[in-house]
Amino acid sequence: MNTYLGNLGSGQQVYVENQGTQTIVTLFSSSPGQQQSQSNSFQTGSWVKPPALFRTASGVILQIQTQAGNYFVRLQTNGMSTLNETPSLSNAENIPLQQTEKIPTSTMPSMPPMQPIEPMKPMEPMKPMEPMRMGDMEMQMSPTMQMRMGNMELKMPPMGTQTPAKGGFCTQCGNQVSEQDKFCARCGHQLR
Repeated sequence: MNTYLGNLGSGQQVYVENQGTQTIVTLFSSSPGQQQSQSNSFQTGSWVKPPALFRTASGVILQIQTQAGNYFVRLQTNGMSTLNETPSLSNAENIPLQQTEKIPTSTMPSMPPMQPIEPMKPMEPMKPMEPMRMGDMEMQMSPTMQMRMGNMELKMPPMGTQTPAKGGFCTQCGNQVSEQDKFCARCGHQLR
């Protein structure tokens, strides 16, 4: 079994392997914290010479020489494809390939498994808020919302309770209502 490794730069490597009549090309890309690989198999026949790797203006070209002829594979970041025509390699840079024992399954050390997350403690109930004061205005939120400013006072019932309007104003939108109204004419709020 013949296996070759080529360093394409920028964290990319290519592995080329001949298994009988199949040529397997694997691209590895790695950067801090992540690794990707993609592999394709091509029916080429047995090699008669070691593969050759070239950097051209249009990308990296892998040349595979077999008894049936030459095969060319274009290697790109997003994949690889076989070429139907012989590319021009006259100005191409030769990228050295080194023979290796086998294709490694990973070039990064494996990470230890994640540990289970500790369950969260239940939240403690909120403590009642202290009254807020600004000048002669005071506001208190619990148990009912109350506001005082000078000699004026406003109280609202606790959230979720309904207080029927007794001729006056809708508790939802402030529209003027009469004692006979069951619903507010403006917002439709149920008055009693």
